[in-house]
Amino acid sequence: MKPMTLNGLAVILLLMIGFEGICQQQDSIKLSETYQAALKEYHTFEEQHRHYHTTKNIRLSYLDWGDNNNKDRVFVWLHGSLSNAWEFAPFAEQLVDRGYRVISIDQYNSGKTPLPPFDASFDDLCQDIKSVLDSLEISSVILGGFSRGGFLATNFYKLHPTYVKGLFLEDGGSAAFHTSYFKLNSKELRRKLAEVNTPKEIEEQYFGIYDNRFEAFKSLYNTQDNGNQPELFSFIRPYQEKWVTYRGQSEYYHMQDSLHMAEVLFASPNVSRYASSIVQVDPLAIFQNLGIPILLLDPISDQDPIPVYEENKLLAAAHPQWITHIVVNNVEHNVHYTEPQIFIREMMNFLKQIHLENID
Repeated sequence: MKPMTLNGLAVILLLMIGFEGICQQQDSIKLSETYQAALKEYHTFEEQHRHYHTTKNIRLSYLDWGDNNNKDRVFVWLHGSLSNAWEFAPFAEQLVDRGYRVISIDQYNSGKTPLPPFDASFDDLCQDIKSVLDSLEISSVILGGFSRGGFLATNFYKLHPTYVKGLFLEDGGSAAFHTSYFKLNSKELRRKLAEVNTPKEIEEQYFGIYDNRFEAFKSLYNTQDNGNQPELFSFIRPYQEKWVTYRGQSEYYHMQDSLHMAEVLFASPNVSRYASSIVQVDPLAIFQNLGIPILLLDPISDQDPIPVYEENKLLAAAHPQWITHIVVNNVEHNVHYTEPQIFIREMMNFLKQIHLENID
């Protein structure tokens, strides 16, 4: 075979580069079309479900599904960190089909609820949630929450127990936040705290500043998932004439790195009232005189970031008439995303249990 000349190789490379450029251009056009379709879906959804209520602290935003006249069978969802009210969107209609009204709250600095004009706490946010319910003339709900939202739900029950007829806690709010950290020796604790530090590539992709909304959408878009992913727009916010996604969230939680996380755990005076609120929730004390059903959805894995199985087991054993402890194996933290069928199945079973008890 005649050896390839330098000019021949150059021609092939140029053809390859040209082909790659065409593919990239086609991908860009396709993503642009997906972006437009997703934006349309997002606006349609928001028009149907988005509501606001001005409390004494904030203009609180929330999503609402189902019959507006339904005051008796209401399910309220509180999302986890780095999330928003859209978190419950994949499940809401299934509850509506079973006769529930569903409300999902945007917490402070999440979704379309802004930062409060002062250093607010969980107690302030719970007061705002109560204000929303009062404005809707709803006096009793089944309250669910994931991770940070679970701690917020437990805190709401502490402050307003008559408003809660059941708690659905997904890996949060059943054991003190510092529990898994304070079990460790100093070396193990340093290693666990180091896991909070964000890798550079993640920092660049998800915590950057984007020139336009499309670039922000592109940074979040998952090419491995089907659909237009309109929910991504719920994470995109304007920022100084540009756009951001998760930027500023970790700082608000005071958990942007291992040093700040340690300050939260050890009650440093440098920590804001809001950031320290999650550590101040004491589920053991709050549930001491428990009088409502609780479901603990407890994911277990070798990489479990919140390993509180033993604490959940003891809590359930202390209140066998009230607490159901469901273990989900091989899931790190987020059951509703990793195992959505298990999540909705256990939720439906729990709602059915509460409904039957209320009938009796």
